[in-house]
Amino acid sequence: MDKQRFGQILGRARQRTDAADYPELPELRHKAGLPAERGSGPGGRRLHCLSQVEVSLLLGFDAAQDNYARLERGLIANPSDELLRQVATVLRLQEHQWHDLYIAAHGHKAPRPLQAVISLAVQGNWSWAIEGQRHAAYLSDGAWNVLAYNSAAEALFNPMPKNMMRWMLSLAPEQRSRAAMPDWAESWGPVALSQLRTALAERSEACGTLQQIEREVLAEPELRAMYNSFLDSYIHPDGTRRLMVHGTLREKGVMDAVASTPMGAPHYRVLIMKWTPLA
Repeated sequence: MDKQRFGQILGRARQRTDAADYPELPELRHKAGLPAERGSGPGGRRLHCLSQVEVSLLLGFDAAQDNYARLERGLIANPSDELLRQVATVLRLQEHQWHDLYIAAHGHKAPRPLQAVISLAVQGNWSWAIEGQRHAAYLSDGAWNVLAYNSAAEALFNPMPKNMMRWMLSLAPEQRSRAAMPDWAESWGPVALSQLRTALAERSEACGTLQQIEREVLAEPELRAMYNSFLDSYIHPDGTRRLMVHGTLREKGVMDAVASTPMGAPHYRVLIMKWTPLA
């Protein structure tokens, strides 16, 4: 743990808070035996930010204990993900601040974003970039739901699927998509199933969409056999090359793809796909 950096992030975040934004605070102070009316700081100036004791109360700790104060000083070794999330939520950290805090605590970015519902913000921020691409491009969330795409992507898939995982596995309502993937058994299928398994394994609260897709996979004999077999690890499609039939031209070609992840939304993906007809 980088104690100095960790303490700076928490201390500055706490100093940016306004106690008036926490209407439950007077009752918590009263139950803890503290005056409901907040006191003054050094020099008689009224404190606007949360005190360390108040953060502890908001976290559900006893006021007599100095749990949060010890955390802010870096005296709690290896703080749990749950505790860090609770603190980040109380202090209302932004996504980049949340990842900075996690890096200071554990040496790497947080495995999950602080806020689960970020699709609208990401979609709005990336729509113009996707629409401006010459090649097919789209944005999908952590469950492979397509959030934004451009006209080139619409022409390539014709029509653009609502869920890319369902399209790659030819699950309802994309039962006819297999015809667009000539090398499905060698490329598209195993890759999609490997991604599905990885997504379900790495997220403790795997979303219902992915769990439903897994149930449908296990109900299909061909997909179930492939899913239960040994699959090579495959995490992202960046730099992939596969055969694909163009949805509008009805011609077989080679699809090259590059992928990126929007900052603050680690499970979201932006894919740019270049399709080239076979000579």
